[in-house]
Amino acid sequence: MQRDEMPVDVLFVGAGPACLSGAIHLKKLIDAHNEAIDAGQKSGNKLDEVMIAVLEKGSDVGAHQLSGAVLDPLALNELFPDWKTREDFPLERYVERDEMVFLTPTGHIKAPWLPPEMVNHGKPIISLGRFTKWLGTRAEELGISIFPGFSGNELLFEGNQCVGVRTGDKGIDKDGTPKDNFTPGMDMKAKVTILGEGPRGHLARKLIERRKLDANCNPMVYELGCKEVLELPPGTIKEGFVVHSLGFPLDMKTFGGSFMYSLGGDKVCIGMMTALDAADPMLDVHHQLQVLKNHPFVRGIIGQGKVVKYGAKAVTIGGWASMPQLYTDGAMLVGDSASFLNPMRIKGIHLSMKSGMLAAEAAFDALLSGDNSANTLKAYKERLDASWVRTEMEASKNMHANFGQGIVGGMVRTGVQWLFGPGSSTKPFEADYDHMKTISAYYGQATPIEKPKLEFDGKYLVDKLTDVYMSGTKHDEHQPAHLKIVDTEICATTCKEQYGNPCTKFCPAQVYNMRPNEQTGRLEMAVDFSNCVHCKTCDIRDPYQIITWVPPEAGEGPEYHAM
Repeated sequence: MQRDEMPVDVLFVGAGPACLSGAIHLKKLIDAHNEAIDAGQKSGNKLDEVMIAVLEKGSDVGAHQLSGAVLDPLALNELFPDWKTREDFPLERYVERDEMVFLTPTGHIKAPWLPPEMVNHGKPIISLGRFTKWLGTRAEELGISIFPGFSGNELLFEGNQCVGVRTGDKGIDKDGTPKDNFTPGMDMKAKVTILGEGPRGHLARKLIERRKLDANCNPMVYELGCKEVLELPPGTIKEGFVVHSLGFPLDMKTFGGSFMYSLGGDKVCIGMMTALDAADPMLDVHHQLQVLKNHPFVRGIIGQGKVVKYGAKAVTIGGWASMPQLYTDGAMLVGDSASFLNPMRIKGIHLSMKSGMLAAEAAFDALLSGDNSANTLKAYKERLDASWVRTEMEASKNMHANFGQGIVGGMVRTGVQWLFGPGSSTKPFEADYDHMKTISAYYGQATPIEKPKLEFDGKYLVDKLTDVYMSGTKHDEHQPAHLKIVDTEICATTCKEQYGNPCTKFCPAQVYNMRPNEQTGRLEMAVDFSNCVHCKTCDIRDPYQIITWVPPEAGEGPEYHAM
């Protein structure tokens, strides 16, 4: 197949906070270098006509970005010291009231004291979609090329050297044949490729596997976050508030919690986050979110609201303990693709931004020297180790392992480590799917115990399919399914018998459904991939590891711009 080639100097894959911050920082470094040479302040060769490109699989910058989000502005202060005075900065509110509560089934207990890591007073509340859109505009103003609607599908190698990315073909029918509008993907050849595709990144995963970059770390582990934005009656929201909660609707063995943040106007976001190593095979985080909204404490704050937006996404929570080797010949890993989130603070945007900026400095070194080998790019990790990123993240490296035996013990162990430090060793833990129990093992009987029934009103309490509609998700159904199941016979037999087809519960978009075969009447797996919100939960939590998420046709999926 004849494919176009586009040579670039540095290619960032994923227009999230990590790659956009990295691209901006790299361009500023190049401009400052060239200006210093022109002014006679330094010697050396100028870096003329350097092309920096950013690939984004969403329809536009911000379309696939989802987070809480209360932003720690540490990295933003470095990248744009004047952000507070910029009229175009997409601020929702500043945090004026900050609290943490423990929820019981019918009541709540307010924490008398907040750990310093959880204090958010004065920090900006943002929409991550709008924030990355703003970063994208700043990048384009600097001359950086952004290509929305292009997914990175394959890595290009010369030997073991990564030399770029092949973008996805467009116009493939569901049987795999080209349609009339078929357009082959192009090969974007780069001196340095920086992967920041978010949690469970498609290309990042391939690079890690090929170069065995995870040989000396724990596996990446995740929570699933389901988030809704609700619109309340005019005049309801009068201040910027943040509420984090533990406890109900989770049991004391399952790690997770919830958040409520006020947004601009009279909007509030609420989210439920639950660890994907939960033992319960019937885990359904979307259902947990609706149960949470029925709690008297939550209803008292947002009960008059109407859901206007929804999204779901996996969140990396392994932190420093799950971080793979961040560099190899020709390529680096940044952001959530490399586990840049502090699970103790439930924050990662500032860490992702700084990871992108430090990777940009190593890429700058490679452009100056003409050497893009691992030996040059390892400067990324050296700078990281000397930065505030390591100072913040290493302290919580054992947090996930601490909670392996339950919430109470985990809080005690984490508290001790907060006081005295985590020690020199990193505690091991397993991949999420290893922790799921069979129905009989978890429930002590052949059938699961029914979850609490809810009466959906389509306004405040919302079923999955209505929420999928609220996410703006769209896929052309005349394309190959981007959710690949190796053996659907396992779904119809072994998985059904042992686990009750957990994907039909844990998927927050009702992609997986067991339906009767028209000829035999046997229940078999049906994959409604057009519902997919690209959260990657199925790829992570499936107990048989037979589901793989790959990019669909670029430009499709959710539309999260306001999330």
